[in-house]
Amino acid sequence: MREDRHEFESLLEDLADGLPSDEQVRELRDSLRTSADARSRYVQWQMLNAALTMESGSLPIDDSGPPTVVPRSQVPRTQVPGNTLAAAAHRFTWTRALAIAASIAFFAIAIRWAYLELETDAEVVQQGNTGEVMIDQEPTSRGIALVTRLVDATWDDSRSAVEVGDALTPQRLNLKSGYAQIEFFCGASVVLEGPAELELISSTSASFMSGRLRAQVPPAARGFEIDVDGMKVVDLGTEFGVSVSPEGSDVQVFDGEVELHRSNQKTQLVRAGQGYAHESGSLSETQIAPDDYVDLAALDDRARNQTDSRFSGWREYSRQLREDDRLIAYYAVDQTDRWQRKLQSSMIPENRELDGAIVGAQRVAGRWPGKGALEFKHPGDRVRVNIPGEFGSLTFACWVKIDSLDRWYNSLFLTDNYQRGEPHWQILDTGQLFFSVRVSRQQGGPQHKVALSPPFWNPTLSGKWLHLATAYDVDSKTTTHYLNGKLLSRESIPDHQLVETTRIGMASIGNWSVPTKPDEHFAIRNLNGCIDEFTIFSAALTADEIAEIYELGNP
Repeated sequence: MREDRHEFESLLEDLADGLPSDEQVRELRDSLRTSADARSRYVQWQMLNAALTMESGSLPIDDSGPPTVVPRSQVPRTQVPGNTLAAAAHRFTWTRALAIAASIAFFAIAIRWAYLELETDAEVVQQGNTGEVMIDQEPTSRGIALVTRLVDATWDDSRSAVEVGDALTPQRLNLKSGYAQIEFFCGASVVLEGPAELELISSTSASFMSGRLRAQVPPAARGFEIDVDGMKVVDLGTEFGVSVSPEGSDVQVFDGEVELHRSNQKTQLVRAGQGYAHESGSLSETQIAPDDYVDLAALDDRARNQTDSRFSGWREYSRQLREDDRLIAYYAVDQTDRWQRKLQSSMIPENRELDGAIVGAQRVAGRWPGKGALEFKHPGDRVRVNIPGEFGSLTFACWVKIDSLDRWYNSLFLTDNYQRGEPHWQILDTGQLFFSVRVSRQQGGPQHKVALSPPFWNPTLSGKWLHLATAYDVDSKTTTHYLNGKLLSRESIPDHQLVETTRIGMASIGNWSVPTKPDEHFAIRNLNGCIDEFTIFSAALTADEIAEIYELGNP
């Protein structure tokens, strides 16, 4: 880093005059990484550069689109007296302030990009001369219905397999067995009992081909309709059941009224307590049998039984896991006392030295009722741990519920100092898993090898429990990311960036480091969400082992 301000300004001028050398780029990046003053002066220099460009007439102010930055080499040198920042500032006038404000967003993005480059140790990317700023679009989501409950559900094929919380687009669902609760955006709720086949058409309509379903349609969703066996069932604000078999169909109304529409036939009104069978194009009245159709209350009972069973199965698995001799650290987060500020280690034999200290983070409900988790919301929230020893391969795994990715880097687990052999595990604001092990602090050397997964998170997953795992394998020289028990990505580690001896020491779950002085600033990397069950192994777990952890822990 160039400590002398005059030398730093000279570096900026050299960069402005033409293509920078690799050494100049490296010096600038090091300065921006290590010096808050350098970052401030860099932004000031960019603003002044824009002001000079606008004064020269090279940068027209156009409110119809994003600002465009013109290379400084296109500005006449005579307009920069003395060719220094001080002289350039002399030409800055407050009449340009509003115009420069329009460019501030661009500079913030430039700084953000530079920091990402520093973390990933990527090559410098030369951007085009247009300098166009891409404005993020408002997040959107496609869908007409939500999956809100699944009980012992299995699907006929992978194309129709869905999970709780999924937003469903128009599609066909083939439920092989079990139960699925689907809530349409219009407000109608449907309990589907397998085997069954249902096609979602819109937020107010569906087509039912086979099986049994029960629909609850409040007044606000009146008009919801289901096509079944050549007729249309139009709800008038009610609760009804429909079954379809090779012999025909059956419609039963348990509350309110529905209309049956058939081609070239008079509309048939069906009231509460009535049922009609439809066979060979004709209707005949039948007795209703409400108990044959699972309603929302009965499905809730079945769901609680399933939840209790899965929670019991996980607790047995957790007891066995505690004795795994490959464990470095294990936090089951099975305490629920809100006042308790110690995160107990769950390993056997007990080692109270591995207990974590909860700072700011709050105890909340976890994946099951009666199961705890930790919520990270504020910039200071974290769990402090100290994990001594030296290791080789590593596997990190945890259950996480992400509310949003507010930070450039959202911490899962970060060592304090990031010395040689220390790992960093976090999520980028792009929704990518990030893992690295420090190689060296030597300037210009291979500082670390970052393994980035493809983007896996988007706002539709907000508030949904996900299982994340990353295996750092010294023997195979690979880093592998997993999402919900499935391979997300695998990346090779070059020999010169492979670290065979890893270590952890002081670290934070859900955040990064602590201030070392009373007035020290710290990077804000806290996770915005919850963590439930955090595990570190001194081995690279196989894909089958990761899948088993997910299956046994999936709520």
